[in-house]
Amino acid sequence: MIKSATRIFLLVGVILFSITGNAQDKLLQILKSELQREYEQLRNADSNVYYISYRVDDITTYRVSATFGVVNAIDSSRVRVFTPSVRLGTYQLDNTHNMQFGNTSGRLALVDDEALIKLAIWKNTDAAYKNAAQIYEQLLTNKRVRVAEEDTAADFSAAKKEVYYDPPVHYAALKPDLLRVAEDLKAITKVFKQNPDLLTGSCNYEFKITRKYFVDTDGSEIIENATGVWLYIFGNTKADDGMELPLTKLYFAFEPARLPSRDSIIADAVIISEKLSKLRTAPLADPYVGPAILSGRASGVFFHEIFGHRLEGKRMKNEHDGQTFKNKIGTEVLPSFLSITMDPTAKQVNGVDVNGYYRFDDEGVMGQKVDVVENGILKNFLMTRTPINGVSGSNGHARTAPGGIPESRQSNLIVTGKTDKTEADLRSMLIEECKKQGKPFGYYFADVQGGFTNVGRTTPNAFNVIPTEVYRVYADGRPDELVRGVDLIGTPLSMFMRIAACSKEMDTFNGSCGAGSGWVPVSASSPAIFVDLIETQKKSKSSERPPVLPRPDLDHE
Repeated sequence: MIKSATRIFLLVGVILFSITGNAQDKLLQILKSELQREYEQLRNADSNVYYISYRVDDITTYRVSATFGVVNAIDSSRVRVFTPSVRLGTYQLDNTHNMQFGNTSGRLALVDDEALIKLAIWKNTDAAYKNAAQIYEQLLTNKRVRVAEEDTAADFSAAKKEVYYDPPVHYAALKPDLLRVAEDLKAITKVFKQNPDLLTGSCNYEFKITRKYFVDTDGSEIIENATGVWLYIFGNTKADDGMELPLTKLYFAFEPARLPSRDSIIADAVIISEKLSKLRTAPLADPYVGPAILSGRASGVFFHEIFGHRLEGKRMKNEHDGQTFKNKIGTEVLPSFLSITMDPTAKQVNGVDVNGYYRFDDEGVMGQKVDVVENGILKNFLMTRTPINGVSGSNGHARTAPGGIPESRQSNLIVTGKTDKTEADLRSMLIEECKKQGKPFGYYFADVQGGFTNVGRTTPNAFNVIPTEVYRVYADGRPDELVRGVDLIGTPLSMFMRIAACSKEMDTFNGSCGAGSGWVPVSASSPAIFVDLIETQKKSKSSERPPVLPRPDLDHE
């Protein structure tokens, strides 16, 4: 009886999977047929229409969250985001010129009703065309009355026709056990509940299944699947002077089974809780100029924010951009012992899953490994299908959040160094440099939560990296001292030339970047770096006092 029941169950599963798979394939056929129909009709109405692409992000998300040992939410959602792109004019000049766009986006029905899906495609394509036509007419007028532009490269370029199909997604097999996840999160966040210093102690879990469709009038047909799971633990407290003090840790893996064990995450939560209590009473740092070490995670964020954004080719079409490196290919931009690669084809770096991985970008171009800096010399930019003077052709770095307009974006940033130095060697160099400069201490930036940089011409091209865990390293041998209230600031070109050494060990920061075209997953892997001169400023803080009353959940302990 058991064997027979199992057989029936498996047969039903195969039938259901077959139905789901056929529906997923049907969406591609609808997109292709509608693309051809809309393109032919628009071309008949307006001969300026020369290219259309359709993109669908079919995203299923499972979420669980818990705070102080209590589950807040268990939910799931599914959405299909449809984004048409309509281009008018020619490859040389079209409606996207100088960062102008005519895209719209909308939602497709989750039920596989052909009529409903076609209606949504038609409405959004029509809106995209009207926006593009209006912008194109304005651009033609502007070209007649404005001065010549700095960048004379075309607005779009041809790309290789790509045909790629991932198999249909077996959703039932991928669905995580949300009740078990909830029990894990309760156990993790109970650690935070035990600390009366904390204002928040939470853990969020998100598992995402994405099936992306891309078709265009150049003949590309792409279906790509992706999965990713993010587990995020977060705690914060407040110092007596009102300063908010957060600490976080993010875990990423392509599959839930690759996440660390519950016991390992609980151990990390204990460490975070203890550090937050120490931060509450840690001394407030004053502005500082002197030597410092950035850990691998901290330097990864540093290179992403300060260097990577200045390599994004499409933004260099914008004459309001600072274009720091636009004319510097073939010149030294970093110390000769450093090289940087952007590699969306990498799924792991040193055995760690990295979430900047993808096969095809959002313009239907295969992602490519790009050696942007070799031995300190700038070699290339991150390119979309939009050329710039001196650099043409995409290298698969057109990316956007669902519904957005693709721009040049980073993927997996990987910094490597020619060195045999350990982090202990960097520490010795730091202490020696402190003595040389007459500084009582240098800084060790152990972790950061992110950062930002200005790249425009109308504001100073400065950066701000936001550390969460910083230590004073004393030249006289005293124990390291945890401090708070430090922001790492500076200007990029001067800072790059102050990097004096790096370690042979690497670390990885997985995260998301929200610049330009919206939030996209990225990673940054880097060795620790020693910088002989950095500048810090005081972090902003609230004027609100810490809570007068204890947390209510503590009354029951």
